[in-house]
Amino acid sequence: MRLYAILTALLLAFAFSSALDVLLPLYLYPDEGASAWSDVFFTIESHSAVQFIVVVNPNSGPGTSSHPTDQNIISGVSKLNSYPNVHTVGYVLTGHGTRNHTIIKADVDAYAQWASYSGANIAIGGIYFDEVSSETTSTNYDYYNASATYARSVMPSAQVVFNPGYRAPAQLFEFCDVMVEFEDTLAHYQNQSILQQIPDGLKGQSAVQMLNTTEGTNVTHLVGEMKNLKAVYFGYDDQYKVWNKELLRVMADAV
Repeated sequence: MRLYAILTALLLAFAFSSALDVLLPLYLYPDEGASAWSDVFFTIESHSAVQFIVVVNPNSGPGTSSHPTDQNIISGVSKLNSYPNVHTVGYVLTGHGTRNHTIIKADVDAYAQWASYSGANIAIGGIYFDEVSSETTSTNYDYYNASATYARSVMPSAQVVFNPGYRAPAQLFEFCDVMVEFEDTLAHYQNQSILQQIPDGLKGQSAVQMLNTTEGTNVTHLVGEMKNLKAVYFGYDDQYKVWNKELLRVMADAV
């Protein structure tokens, strides 16, 4: 009977869990008491079966201190961490493989140190490497392998996200957990066969970040086409700094 109960619980959990994660770049300043993030909090709370990978980006990276000194950032990140269906990752710029590794490591170290902050739970669970180069050179592969390896060495069980914003070579997938294979406007997405370009074996690691999603877009249909991917996001603007509560709801409903 006990085994039957366990199997039933697992089947129910599978049935009511989301097939897709939401990869949400949270670049908007939270304002006092994280009030500017309220629509995001509401969407997370009302979609408990959906997993959210939330990209935290205080200042095009973590800043220079060992933890945030801005109480609004602290309040916002600690609230994000209070949700069991949220995994926070810290934004790190790579400059298409040109940024010095010493600086990359310093950014990763800063995020890792947030876990030691005693005033609130602002621990970061991984790194979102932006402006990733898709060059097929050994130098480029070594650069991103070293970046991901270092992140995992200082952040236990770190989730590593690469964002080249377009098709990446298969070897680059070996170093990350999630690869953003498309980051562009809805208009450009509709003019490409982007999903067909991703090999079947890599779709489960792949993500799409849609910009400038216009009102009236059939997000539910588009998400249905992406069900074999790892994560999606539909943004209202092209800077991830303007929220549309209804768009957030429809996206979270669809996944």
